[in-house]
Amino acid sequence: MLLAVDVGNTTVSLGVFEGETLLGDWRLSTIAQRTPDELGLMMTGLLSRHLDPKQIQGAVICSVVPRLNEQLSYVFSRYFSLKPVFLNNDLGLVPLEVDDPTSVGADRISDCLAGYRLFGGPLLVIDFGSASTFDLISESGAFLGGAIAPEMGAASNSLFKTTALLPEVELELPPSVVGKNTNDNLKAGVVLGFLELIDGLVGRYQREYAQPLKVVATGGRGAFYQKNLDSIEIYEPHLTLIGLRLTWEEVQKRGAQ
Repeated sequence: MLLAVDVGNTTVSLGVFEGETLLGDWRLSTIAQRTPDELGLMMTGLLSRHLDPKQIQGAVICSVVPRLNEQLSYVFSRYFSLKPVFLNNDLGLVPLEVDDPTSVGADRISDCLAGYRLFGGPLLVIDFGSASTFDLISESGAFLGGAIAPEMGAASNSLFKTTALLPEVELELPPSVVGKNTNDNLKAGVVLGFLELIDGLVGRYQREYAQPLKVVATGGRGAFYQKNLDSIEIYEPHLTLIGLRLTWEEVQKRGAQ
C-alpha cells in the first residue's frame, strides 16, 4: 500500500492506494506547531481505524508548508520505518515553462501530472483549495503558467470579521442577484461574484490559448463550481492524490532502471 500526503495551508489530506485503487482518504487540520510525535500518533491512529499502518510500504508527499517537511520525514522514519518521496520541481516530472520553476508549488505539479495523464492536453486545471489556482497545461503536458485567486470562503470570512454589521452566511446560491435582505445581499455578492470570477477567468484562458481547453476542477468547492458553471466540464476530487501516486510510480520506475 502507498500513503499519499497532500499538505495544504488548511488541511493535510491522506490517501491510501493499493495499486491504482484509492482505498480511502482522510483529512487533518494543518497545524505547524504540532510536534512530530503528535503528528505521528494522529496519523497512525487515524489510519489504524481503517487498516493496519504496517501495510504501508511507501509514502509520497507534496507540501506547501515547508515547516512541516522535516517533521513528516521524522514521522515516517519513526512510525512507518519509511523514507518518503517529496514531490518537487527537481524530479522533472512536469516541464515547467515559467520564469522560476522553483516557485511552482508541489500541489500544482501534482495536479498537472494527474490532469494530463487522465485527460490529456491542452487542459486547464482549477484547484479550489485555500486559494483557487489555475494551471494551464499544454498539448504536450508542460505547465505554461496560471493564476491564483482568493477562495470564496476565505473572502467571506474576511468580510464577516472586518465589518461590524454584516453577518456570517451560508455560501449557497441566492434566489436572485437582487437581494431583498442582508443575507441574500451577501450571497449575491460573494457566491454569484465568485462564480463570475471563475467563469470569467476560464473564458480568458479559452480566448488566449490557440486550441480549445478541457477544464477540470478539483479541491473543496470544485463540485459546487462544476455544478453551477457550464465552463467547467469535469470534477475530479482526488486529482492531487492521484498525481502523488503517479509521482511514486515514476520514481520507482526510475530506480529500477
